[in-house]
Parts: sequence; C-alpha cells; structure tokens
Amino acid sequence: MTSRERMKNGPWRALLDDVASIERSGMAVSVGLRCALGMLPPLIIGVATGFVGDGVSAAVGALVVGFVSFEGRYRSTLRNMLLASIGVTISAFVGAIAAPHLVVLLIVLAIWGLLGGLAGAFGPGMSMAAMQAVEVLVVFSALGMGVQSSIVQAFWVLGGALFQIILLLLTWPTRRLDGEMASVGEVYRRLASYARSMPQTAPPADQLTSGADWLGDPNPLGDPSAIVALKELFQLAQDIRLSLSALVFESRGNGEENRWAVEFLRQSAAILGVIGDQLSLSTSLRAKVHLWSRRRRSFVAALPQLEIPDVDDSKPLLGLIARQLQRAMDLVGQVSDASPHVVLPGLNRGQGALDESVRRRLRGFRKILTSDSELLFHAGRLVLVLVVGTYLAHAFSLRNGYWVPMTAAVVLQGDFSGTVQRGLARLGGTLIGAVAVTELAALVVPSHGILIVVIVLLTWGTYATYRANYFLYSIFLTSDVVAMFAMIGSPVGTTAQERAVATALGGVVAIAVFLLWPTWRRRLLPGALASMVRTQGAYAGGVLRAFDISLVDESDAAGVEELRVLSVSARSARQLAATLLEGMSTEPGTQQEAVSTAGAILSQVNFCALLALALNAELLHEHQFFTGMIELSDAVVALSSYQADRLASFGSLSDPEETVQPPSIPTDLVVSTELYQQILDLVGGFQELDVLIEQYGSAVLMR
Repeated sequence: MTSRERMKNGPWRALLDDVASIERSGMAVSVGLRCALGMLPPLIIGVATGFVGDGVSAAVGALVVGFVSFEGRYRSTLRNMLLASIGVTISAFVGAIAAPHLVVLLIVLAIWGLLGGLAGAFGPGMSMAAMQAVEVLVVFSALGMGVQSSIVQAFWVLGGALFQIILLLLTWPTRRLDGEMASVGEVYRRLASYARSMPQTAPPADQLTSGADWLGDPNPLGDPSAIVALKELFQLAQDIRLSLSALVFESRGNGEENRWAVEFLRQSAAILGVIGDQLSLSTSLRAKVHLWSRRRRSFVAALPQLEIPDVDDSKPLLGLIARQLQRAMDLVGQVSDASPHVVLPGLNRGQGALDESVRRRLRGFRKILTSDSELLFHAGRLVLVLVVGTYLAHAFSLRNGYWVPMTAAVVLQGDFSGTVQRGLARLGGTLIGAVAVTELAALVVPSHGILIVVIVLLTWGTYATYRANYFLYSIFLTSDVVAMFAMIGSPVGTTAQERAVATALGGVVAIAVFLLWPTWRRRLLPGALASMVRTQGAYAGGVLRAFDISLVDESDAAGVEELRVLSVSARSARQLAATLLEGMSTEPGTQQEAVSTAGAILSQVNFCALLALALNAELLHEHQFFTGMIELSDAVVALSSYQADRLASFGSLSDPEETVQPPSIPTDLVVSTELYQQILDLVGGFQELDVLIEQYGSAVLMR
C-alpha cells in the first residue's frame, strides 16, 4: 500500500492494519526451534538438581541471547552474541545488587539506557545485544540479592547464554552456503520481477541489500571457490541492474521501434528468474539429501539457453545483456560444482570486511553526539522511560513492577507509528497471553516436566513470530514468561493480572515520553529528500563526466568503481527517503499536500535514477564520447546541491533563508544523436525538480 493510500484510509486505520498484518517472510521456524532448544538443558538441570530458580535464570540468559542470533550472519552474529553474553551477565549482577537502593538503581538504569540507545550507531546486532542487557538489568532489579547470591545468578545466566552460542556454532557445518545462495538467488528473482513488470522507473532501491549482507559475512566453513563465484554473481547482478535500466529506458512507449527492447526484456526476465530459482533450489531438502549422501549437487531444472534476437551494431545493449546472462549461468554451474564437504576453519576468513565495518562505525560515532542526532534523541527517550517507569512502579508499589520499564523500553521506537504499533500489539498480546495461560493453569496443575515442554514450545512460538507479527510475538512471550514464573511457584493468575496492568502502564509511559520528546518523520524527511537529491546528482554527474571526449584514452577501471560507490549511495538515499515518507503518512498532523509533493519528488528522482543507470550501462561497452560533458556534469552537481539546500531548509518548518540563484545549464551542447538526447533528458529531469521542490516548500510551510 502506498503512502497516499494509507493516508486516504486514515492514520489510525493504517496503524491497526500494520498491527494485524503478518510478514510471512519473517517467520523463523527453524531458527526459532534451534533457539528454543537452548532453553531445555538449563530447565532440566535446574529441576534435576533442585535449583529450579537457578535453572530459570539460565533459561533467561538463553532466551535473551537467542534474540541476538537473529541479527548478522556468522562471525558478526557470534561476536554480537558473545558481547551480549557478557552484557547480560554484568547486568544480572548489577541489577540484583542495586535493587534495594532506588536512587542507585535509577542511576544505573539511566547509564544502561544511554549506552543501549547509543549502541544503535554500531549496527542492529550491537543494538540488539545492548537492549538485551538493558532488559536483563530491569528483570534482575526485582530480585534484590546479596553480592554472593548475585554472582551465582549471574553465572547461571552466563551458562544459559553460552549454551545458546554453542547451539549456533553446531549449525554452521549443516548450513554450508544455503543462506548466501538463497540471498543471491533472491537478488536475481527481484531483478526478474522488475523486468517482467514492464517498469517505467529505476529498479527498487533495496534489491541488492540481502545479498550484500550475506556475502559480507559468509559461512567460515563454506567452500571458498563457491564464495568467490557467488560474489562475482552478486557483482554481476549490479551490472545487469544497470543494463536492465537501459533496456527499460529503450522500451518506454508502445511504438514499433522499441518492440525489440520489450521482447528482450521479457526474455531477460525469464532467464533471471530461472537463475534465481536454481540458486534457491540448491538449498532445498532434495539437494541437502544429495549433499549428505556425498553425491554431486544437482539442479532440478536445466538452465535454458538464451536466444538472442538478430541485432546490428546499433543495438550493442542486447549483446551486452546476453553476455552478462550467459556469464551468470556459467557461475551458477560453478557454484553447483563446489565441494559439498566442510572446509576447515581459516580457509575462508573474511574478517577484514567485519573489522573495516567496525572501524567505519567507530569513525562515524562522533557524528551522533551532535545536538540534532536522532539516535541521541532516542537514547535520551530510552533513559526517560526506564527511569520514569521504574519510579512509577515503586511509587504505586506494584508487585513485579519491573514489567513497567521493561515494556516501555521494548515498545519505544524511533518513530511515532512504530511506538504506537508496538504499544497496541504488546498490550493486546499480553492480555490474550495472560488470560490463556491463566485459564489453562486453572484447569490443569502442571508438573515441572509439563511446564518445561510448554516453555520450550512457547519459546519456539516467540522466536518464530518475532519478525513476522509483534502481536503474535507478544502473546507467545507473555505466555512464556508466565509459565516460567509458574516454574518457581509464582501464582499464575496473579502474575498474569500484574503483567497486564504493568504492560498497559509501560505502553502509556513509552507513548507519553515520545510525545513529550518526539522525532517526527515529517521533520526528518526534508533532510532525507535533500540527501537523496544531492547523492543522485553526484551519481548523475559522475556518469556524465565519463562521457567526456577528454577521457577517451584513459583507463576507466577506477571510474567504474567510483560510479559503483556513487550508485550505492544514491540507492541508499532513495530507500531512506521512501521509508521516512511511509512513516510520515501515519503521523498525526501530517498534511496530505506534503505527502503528495514529497512522493512526486521521490518519483521524479527515481526517473532521473533510471536515466542515469541507463547511461551508466552504456559505459559497460563501446560508446560515444562528447565534448563539454565535464562542464555539464559540474552544472548538474551544482544544480542538485542547490535543490538539496532548498529542501534541507524546509526541515525547520520556518521560512527558508534566501539562497543563491540556481546554476545555469550549458545550452550550446547540441548533438543530434539518440544517446545525447538521453543525456539531455537526464539534465531536464533535474531541472524539473525545481517546480516540485517549490510546491513541497509551500506545503510544509503551510500554517
């Protein structure tokens, strides 16, 4: 559903729809089972030794660290889980000894909240690890133990967390390169879907995201030759994306002259779809049976041969795409021929990319400490909900009142719609889960053995629905927590009622704090639109510069890599702007005119992106050169910077300051070629943004 359609249905209807929707691709059945099994040994050991409470503490450690395994892939996941294990161990100890002293506890919560909020600067994995430490601190702050008992409980938590890590490591030999192959296959399937839809704009900005994540942190036990082939396949997908953009540009309209492009676009879609399917089929159960029986991995269907239409020298694009698709099919064959056996650790290190990622995030950490940092705002809100929630729980003398700050912390998001969605889903899920377990316990008095089985099953449901639907996740999590309290003899009915009350209060605290210290998407959108226009202008300028006659004898290897970096930046900026626009549509007080004009700006930039990608594809084969392209490139970059400055000035919701006149575009560059006409269309696309930006400013500044 588009932003305009969401606004038409009303923001509250859109929020309710999001709460009820289930993201099927987010279901984690197998991963959830592995994480749920991590709860089993701690509970069994606790019951067998008579230390049931200690066993539950270890299960809590396994539960929270299991969530961290959802972020990252291999080495990054292991690193984050180890950090989370250390964090939850320290948090369990500190929370238990600080519990009797309210002032000390509030100070500790403020420190943990600030660090937990700022951890988002280092990626979602580190953020998840930090938030699990915050939640464990809150949970153990309800226990109030001495130093010796706190140390014992902390070690039980550590034991459960480490067992969860062991389970993760045991899955590495069985997974081989399944995730990497499926992610690259998904990239090709998305390209096929794009080509099949006969589009008029650039490919979606998120098409290459999943492949980059997996191949940036591949399985250390995977065959290195297969990883090299998969990385080349992924790199080739980026080039095919450029070529498809050029083909889409050629296929616009319904004239007879572009029928060749439409037909070839359909053929390309068929081949891309088959390539994507083959990479995914190789991870199917049938292929795994072949792998375990030491037989050569085979594909279910043979790759079809590409039939290239008759082309002449005036259509070199067809030959380029045909060669790219043929190379992709050859690489798929190389992946299938790779060794199915486990490769000894160390042959596929890939640690350099992880270390560089950490260093890059450290270099950028200083930027979040500015007064207008969204991440810093979120960290401040997290501190407030933890401190206020804990104080209210003590002020009202709520039993198990730690549920108030814990609920407020997990409900709080960086945007209004996300916070309200989580609040509604958490409250509804808690009420249903609490009532269900209470009624079940009233009918049956379960033994420890039955409770262990129930806890494992509920934990499985918790993990499985974690990313699919927060409402269902809350139902399973509530039931799981109530069942664990039943293990240590807590009255189920009382526990359920208290959790429902505390959850409602925690949700109110989270929403109230956000409203008192908001970060509205409509305030962030102008800056995102500005960044989108600026980065797209830089990319377009780089492409135009590459056509200059002065570069005809120069090596273009460095230029191709530079354009690839600029393309990624532009793609990410468009994706961020689209995400903020979607969130803005459900915020209260949002003006329909602002949504519409922002959407028009996004559409126009997408059209410019299509033209730039099509021109970039021309650089992949022998092409024409022109005079004056460097001057034209500088003019486009200056024009996009001018427009970006205008957009950024609307973020303050006040009249923008007077800016300089827009830079002029050279008009004496007239060449009667089809390629040059495409260049002029690209320049005209950026010039047409002026009217849309003026309309957007009028809508945003409307009183």
